[in-house]
Amino acid sequence: MKVGVVARKDSRKREIELFSKFFEVLVYEIPKELPELIENPSQYLNFPENFKPEILVSFANHPDINIELIKEAAKRNVKIVIFSGSKAGSRAQLKNEAEKHGIKILVEEVCCTTPKIDHEFFEKFGTPEFEVSIEGDRLKEVKVLRAAFCGATFYVAEKIKGAKIDEAGRLAGYYTQIFPCLASRGIKGGIHKAAKAHKKAIEKAIKKAFQS
Repeated sequence: MKVGVVARKDSRKREIELFSKFFEVLVYEIPKELPELIENPSQYLNFPENFKPEILVSFANHPDINIELIKEAAKRNVKIVIFSGSKAGSRAQLKNEAEKHGIKILVEEVCCTTPKIDHEFFEKFGTPEFEVSIEGDRLKEVKVLRAAFCGATFYVAEKIKGAKIDEAGRLAGYYTQIFPCLASRGIKGGIHKAAKAHKKAIEKAIKKAFQS
């Protein structure tokens, strides 16, 4: 399966590398710096003829670019477009444009909250999922079933292996926040959503391990 990625120049290398472990990835770069308002966003989206992915992930983080991307996706018969970033654009506006073209979209501030839908891509990526084995009061093994786009989930799994069960959730949140994620920081930053998603995922995995 082909996954298309639109990213600012020299960015999102971790995501692209991770996607490439599971899928064929087509990358299209736009300028690193963009004006706040773009009257003609199509000038930045001169895709090559062979850029025809099944699913498209936009890290453009610009509302004007993303609206235009929906139109370009329709030309290439793309069925699903994911918009990631705090400045992705108005969810209502993007949804309205997508409905005109029969495209399903997901708009997520942080990739750790991307829901699971019926598509091959989402079996591997989105809201984190773990599987754990327990020995005594500690996590013996931590396996990643589904990962955030940035790779934070794999980092968390490595760091909390061997952790005490009653500390695992807190540690999952902590290690998510020190991973070099591009989510916004601060009191209300998206990084806290990412931390909460990983904390919740490991706690769910522990509960399941005890029930099995």
